[in-house]
Amino acid sequence: MPYCENCGSPVNPDSKFCRNCGAPQNPQAASPQPNLVQAQNVAPPPSPPVQTPPVQIIVQTQAPQAPQAPANVSQEPIVGVILLRKEKSLGRSDTFTGVLTSQRLIFAQMTSEMLKAAAQQARDQAKAEGKGFFGQWGDQLKATYGYARKYLTMAPQAILAETPGNFELGNSTISEIKIKERFKREDQQIYEFEVQIHSTMGKHEFIMDQNKDYVNLLKQVYGERVKTPFGYFSKNLNIKL
Repeated sequence: MPYCENCGSPVNPDSKFCRNCGAPQNPQAASPQPNLVQAQNVAPPPSPPVQTPPVQIIVQTQAPQAPQAPANVSQEPIVGVILLRKEKSLGRSDTFTGVLTSQRLIFAQMTSEMLKAAAQQARDQAKAEGKGFFGQWGDQLKATYGYARKYLTMAPQAILAETPGNFELGNSTISEIKIKERFKREDQQIYEFEVQIHSTMGKHEFIMDQNKDYVNLLKQVYGERVKTPFGYFSKNLNIKL
């Protein structure tokens, strides 16, 4: 309802004059329309900023691994080595290193190339030390055992895989080791040992020098399964120390 601009009385929208005071009326001006243009130009209030969560960068690092102990130290210690010969026809023989571990007896064959290399190395070393012919020869005889000592620092599985002729017997499969005396040089009363190893895999025969350390080493691993000649430890034999 419009009102008179003069007296404030309500007036008819179609009236040209106010009925109360007689003042002229302008119907179009009485009810002004809103300014649509201005309303349209009014900028909306700014939207609140959108907050994004911080990006987390996760870097995965690999934990350092503890160094592993050599297999022959932590898992299967090597007790010692002995030299063995397996006789063949016409006075020939194959040389083996018996590597005794806590779990098995490994037979590492020493090929002719290995023996030559060991002898050459011993001869060169003796010559460099100023030794004569007999000194060099003596060192060559000891070279085989010196070469065999390398197995003390090798992993048992690496020893087994060194040459195709290598093989093994599990300690639990060995039932008896018989040691018998025989003459090596009858004129000089020098003995050597015949060694028979009985196991579930069969019987294996070798020749071993009459070395007290070798016998004690076998006793250490196999105990009463090692059978020595009667009175062996009481007889005054030519035993290498």
